[in-house]
Amino acid sequence: MNKRRNLAFTIETLALTLFLLVVLALLVQLFGAAQRLGLQARRETDAALILQNVTAELHAGAGSWAEALAAAADGQGQTVTCLYAADGTRLADGETDPAAYTVTVALEPDPRPAGWMIQAHVAVSAPGGDELAALDTAHYLPGG
Repeated sequence: MNKRRNLAFTIETLALTLFLLVVLALLVQLFGAAQRLGLQARRETDAALILQNVTAELHAGAGSWAEALAAAADGQGQTVTCLYAADGTRLADGETDPAAYTVTVALEPDPRPAGWMIQAHVAVSAPGGDELAALDTAHYLPGG
């Protein structure tokens, strides 16, 4: 009878250990998936912030965007590519960062009677190359 108790205890211990291992494996997978989703959400939030900054600078005609808009107003469409850090600041030309987001702005001029309507397609890509956010916008330049 003592051997039966030992055998039952051993089987019960093995079953509980197996159950514990299965639960732990599921928890590890769950936390891994949560971490991936959190990272993706962080990247999309960073991309939205960068997209907002770029479109605001584009509409204000500030900084180097003034030069790009003026060049587009000459009647030639152009594409500008630059790098932005995760905090939304633009990296200097020639500066590299493996975690930087790539911003591509395609500018297409549309002549109007009293100036130019510059159509812009702004896209933000993750460091891995996946496009995270995109926006179409326009900026009017009087004159011309």
